[in-house]
Amino acid sequence: MASEKFPIDFVFLWCSGSDPKFARQKNTWMRQSTPALIDDNIGDIRYIQHDELRFALRSVYRYAPWARHIFLVTNHQRPSWLADYPTISIVDHTEFIPANILPTFSSIGIEMYLDRIPGLSEHFIYANDDTMLNRSLEQRDFFSEEGKPMVWMYKPSRKSFTPKNGGDILSNHVITDWEQTLVRAWELYREKNGYSIPFYTPAHSFDAYTKTLFRKILQKYPELYVCNAAPFRTGNEISRVLFSYEMINTFGCPCVFRPKITLWAMLKELFASVEMVAVSRNAANKKEVKKVIRDIRIFNPKTVCFNNLTDNSADEAIAYLKRRFPVPAPWEKL
Repeated sequence: MASEKFPIDFVFLWCSGSDPKFARQKNTWMRQSTPALIDDNIGDIRYIQHDELRFALRSVYRYAPWARHIFLVTNHQRPSWLADYPTISIVDHTEFIPANILPTFSSIGIEMYLDRIPGLSEHFIYANDDTMLNRSLEQRDFFSEEGKPMVWMYKPSRKSFTPKNGGDILSNHVITDWEQTLVRAWELYREKNGYSIPFYTPAHSFDAYTKTLFRKILQKYPELYVCNAAPFRTGNEISRVLFSYEMINTFGCPCVFRPKITLWAMLKELFASVEMVAVSRNAANKKEVKKVIRDIRIFNPKTVCFNNLTDNSADEAIAYLKRRFPVPAPWEKL
């Protein structure tokens, strides 16, 4: 795989919660955690994998032949099916994350140090292991001609938050911890820059960065290192959507919105193409998996995410992915 204009790498986070050694380490640190952590942050759904990574990597090999290298970030683990190959590397947490915050089981914390991955190119694309490319893409889908990251965002259905109701949202236990991390990022941006911006959320897809901008933003917000240092998600973190806000509003990076999947959008697609950069659903049950597959068929999006697969829904999703990506990548053991 070789890039067209400048080198671009892909970075995936991955772990296998079913690995006995990993499970023992995780359980030991969970018992030491204070205060008690909720299941949404530390439960199996965060760590058990259903082989999604295999198809995520196949999608990059098939649809992004310009990729220079793929870095797979893990915690002393390796997929059993992964063979040695020159354009894919296993990177252990100990290779780029400070020792004083290890071990860590929080993707939010790991994300703060992606720019330190040894050998990572200036331009890189980051994703979790349940996210795949759905069709052939080019560099310009992720970076502008000048090399600025294309920031993919989503406009939530709720009205934009205001400084007056931010505190109410953070204290509302009905709102998920994940959404509260987004609000913290939005509020921190407002406080640091002195003005409000629309409350946009991530497209839940691949995110493009440059190491230069990544480091400038971390330097501006040292709070990110402090608030995101816990070994597990606590709900008190600051989302990396803050990087997106800065890239759009401070550094002038182009912003592309992921359209909402509505009946109107489906009808519109019958007559004119709706540019859908990402399809993502909480695929915890078979009904939602079927909706993801339907969305892919209708919109042919650039990327797709089967988020939060469970034992009840994984079989159907993986059966679809086997049909969608039947050809093994060259790094898969025979």
